[in-house]
Amino acid sequence: MGPMKKISSKTIGRALIYLRTLDGLAKQRWRYVSSGQLARMTGLTDVQIRKDISSFRKVGTPKVGYKIADLKRTLEDFVLQENVVHLVLFGVGNLGSAILKYPGFHQPKMKLVAAFDQSASKIGKVVNGVRIYSMENVPHVVHRTHGDIGIIAVPKESAQEAADLIVLAGLKGIVNFAPASVTVPKGVRVKDIDFTIEFLSLFCDVRT
Repeated sequence: MGPMKKISSKTIGRALIYLRTLDGLAKQRWRYVSSGQLARMTGLTDVQIRKDISSFRKVGTPKVGYKIADLKRTLEDFVLQENVVHLVLFGVGNLGSAILKYPGFHQPKMKLVAAFDQSASKIGKVVNGVRIYSMENVPHVVHRTHGDIGIIAVPKESAQEAADLIVLAGLKGIVNFAPASVTVPKGVRVKDIDFTIEFLSLFCDVRT
């Protein structure tokens, strides 16, 4: 396969919408979906969806629809192109240990490559193929493992320190699971995952 052409952020945005929708359908045990069904679910037009999908790669047959598992893989490859996302984890407590064992972070295109913790009893251990390092080694290890995104799973009082280390190591993306906001320089993106807000949001949804 030759070099892939530059793709617009709008196309990537639509591909991510399709991916989220397909993921939801897969969880409901759907095997196939038509462009018309995707149009109703996403609010995009049938024509736009068929145009997008035909540009990704030929998948599916006109009357049966698209096989969800195949289309998901095609979209993931399209969004990532030739890239592999390398994740580095900060904090190997209860949540961090669960993240280390999560199969979704041990795929060909998305890999956890290193973990960091302050506990001497954890440093040097290998969990699910991922070595746990001392916080003192962050810049060196991140550079050596080609880290792309930092995951913060430390207690809230240590969240800013972890964010500072991630920025110091040169990473431009952070997923923050800690129940605390972090301050980062311009140009570094933070995605806060607040479980409390997600549960409250769902609670309000089911009551209305």
